[in-house]
Amino acid sequence: MQWTLMDEIKAAIEQSAPLSLAGIVTEEVREFKRSPAYARMREAESYYLNRSDIQRKTNDIPSRSNVRMEHPVLRRLIRQKVSYLLSKPFSVVTEDAAYGEALNQLFDRAFRRKLRGFVSDAIEYGIGFLQPYVDEDGLSFMRLPPREVVPLWTDTEHEKLQGIIRFYPQTVYLGHRKTEITHAELWMADGVRYFVADGGPHGQLSFAPDPEYGEEPRPHFFWRGKGYNWETPVTWMKYNDEELPLCYFLREMIDELNWQNSVTADTLRDVAKFIFVLKNYGGADLAEFVTDLRQSLAVKVDADGGVDKLSADLNIDAVMSFLDNTRRDLYDYAAAVDTKDPDLGNASGTAIQFRYMDLQTDCEALGEELQDAVQRLKPVLDSFLAASGAGDFSRADFSLLYNMDMPVNEADVINNARASDGLISRRTILENHPWVTDVGEELERLEAEKREAMEEAETFGFGQPPGSPDGVTDDEKP
Repeated sequence: MQWTLMDEIKAAIEQSAPLSLAGIVTEEVREFKRSPAYARMREAESYYLNRSDIQRKTNDIPSRSNVRMEHPVLRRLIRQKVSYLLSKPFSVVTEDAAYGEALNQLFDRAFRRKLRGFVSDAIEYGIGFLQPYVDEDGLSFMRLPPREVVPLWTDTEHEKLQGIIRFYPQTVYLGHRKTEITHAELWMADGVRYFVADGGPHGQLSFAPDPEYGEEPRPHFFWRGKGYNWETPVTWMKYNDEELPLCYFLREMIDELNWQNSVTADTLRDVAKFIFVLKNYGGADLAEFVTDLRQSLAVKVDADGGVDKLSADLNIDAVMSFLDNTRRDLYDYAAAVDTKDPDLGNASGTAIQFRYMDLQTDCEALGEELQDAVQRLKPVLDSFLAASGAGDFSRADFSLLYNMDMPVNEADVINNARASDGLISRRTILENHPWVTDVGEELERLEAEKREAMEEAETFGFGQPPGSPDGVTDDEKP
């Protein structure tokens, strides 16, 4: 009989499967750690931490230089994309004012900082995971390292997630001995189950139910003494449909940039170490020659003897041209902007927009992915707000409006916004105004200023009771 993974898990829960839940978790974790996706994640993480293949460069000659020059290119590219999308606060757009106020309280500075890391994980690893949880402070969120998460997809397009297996190491003391154990958590819609492994032969993990929690599922969280489960225990965000990290497309270019810089640095370091050609040298050995050269700046030679000198012939211009082209290719194929480009400073506003076009397009796609990821959290947000007494917002909708950091002429944007007055709503104008960060707050300020102006007009006698153009009421007329 053939079993799918989800059939196997369901049968294991019902205790009718060939494998126990602990056995399924063990096999899934082992397979994940052997997969190409896991290897790509570890490699991308290494490059993000500025440790590339240049660290394998060797030199068998002790007297020669062996520079291993790293360039944090990948880190810079990822940070540029994240900052372009989220450096300025996003706005929550909803027709329900109470819902918007409640969401703005949940989307505090800590949550927005987590979102930046969430997007960074998606670009760095190809996919990122964000898990909601509840503690004494209320609803919080935690980034899960993608290399520690085994997603349990139910479809080939990886759009429907049944649950996840998260595994992570922990250092503990068993008596006087320090050792490392590995925990695993199976998060499903019916709760979370805990497992533990203490290694095995050749490092093979073999999980068993954690005796601290037992075999029965536990609620995802407790709030005011009552247990709750999320329908989807985590949300996810993919950098592309193939879930490939940015490093996958740039690795060779980064390696070449590091290699050429390192080899050039080797040559420049060794260029002062001239090669001496000795003819009929009168000394005993080469050590004596070096000593004589350093101490007396003279060399003993026999008849017809002499000393010639060879030096390296290095074409720096050709090397710099190659490195410059490689750098341009890196930014080009990464859909990023090289802010060190000397031509960028003199570019016009239209030219700058063209330079940012690829970055804008890539970040718009990232924004759509992030929008979907946050929308998957809506049942979590709504259930927590309902449980905390804030209200039932299950029928209300919301979206995120990003304020991307493209260099623009603010005067032009403001003039265009002013020219749109009367053609589109005031909220839409404010959402696109470069100085507005919170549309709801700005609308409240405008209304407050309008009321204040009306009160001042009435105070100075400019206001008149309705129905009396001459300022005299009907009761005061004879």
